[in-house]
Amino acid sequence: MLTPDSIAQRDAAVASNDCPERLWPLWPLEQTDGALWRLLIEDDLIERFSVYGLFPAVHPLVYGPQSDAVSIRYDGRTRGRVAIINSESAGVVIKPRQSSREAEIAATAGSLGAGPRQLPTIDGFISEQFVDGRFLTDLTIAEATEDRMRSVGAALADALSRLHAAGVCYNDATISDPDGRSHLILRPDGEIRLIDFGVALLLDNHPEGLTFEDAWNAARTDPMFRLFRQMTGGDDGESLGRFVADYGRRLAGQTAPEIQSRDWRIADEGASIIAARYGPVAADALREGLSKG
Repeated sequence: MLTPDSIAQRDAAVASNDCPERLWPLWPLEQTDGALWRLLIEDDLIERFSVYGLFPAVHPLVYGPQSDAVSIRYDGRTRGRVAIINSESAGVVIKPRQSSREAEIAATAGSLGAGPRQLPTIDGFISEQFVDGRFLTDLTIAEATEDRMRSVGAALADALSRLHAAGVCYNDATISDPDGRSHLILRPDGEIRLIDFGVALLLDNHPEGLTFEDAWNAARTDPMFRLFRQMTGGDDGESLGRFVADYGRRLAGQTAPEIQSRDWRIADEGASIIAARYGPVAADALREGLSKG
């Protein structure tokens, strides 16, 4: 776990030219394993792939015989840097874990076919299979036909139902947000996958297992939270703590299905944005498919 002190030490090492910027995350090795540190200094592939080439799911691709055919690009918004590594045979996404139970939830979603298949990783990070396909919001208006949108809605309802049966509240069924971003990928075979389980809740021991982190993740996807931040200016940490604690107490008074019902609400909100993007016919078809849930 990075602390302000460990970050400052790394920054100082880079500033004094004792540590190449590409090895910033691995600076402690200079003190604990000098031989390994020297090998890393001499490793030209780290220049291309940073530390991501050292992750267990990616190492065979980057350091294998076809390494010249492996590419890396970076993405990510609120969760920090996301690395996407692709070769002719495989694709891997590596991103920082956003919550303490995200890896467990993502593994459950992957095993259910609702999310990407999870891969071996390093503590604190998610490594998962790259999902080949297009985000729902990448469709053209002509492609967003009634049949297609109805099929997408039904597939989303099925995925959410499977997650709910496993005790998961996705809490982020973003069909489309106001900026046109989506967490729903349409695969070439017609199936869908949901990505990004950073704010999802695992209600396997509810309400006894409910944590402050769960309350925080649930609260920040609630319209009440946005209103609270606007009223307080977002800078009052003490008021924010009380708000989240109170929100957690209300969550504890709800059943798991009542909490999971927010997935249907969030999905319906996304359908409203789809109406503005693709027209009311597409949105109605999407809702018709969702209604099967």
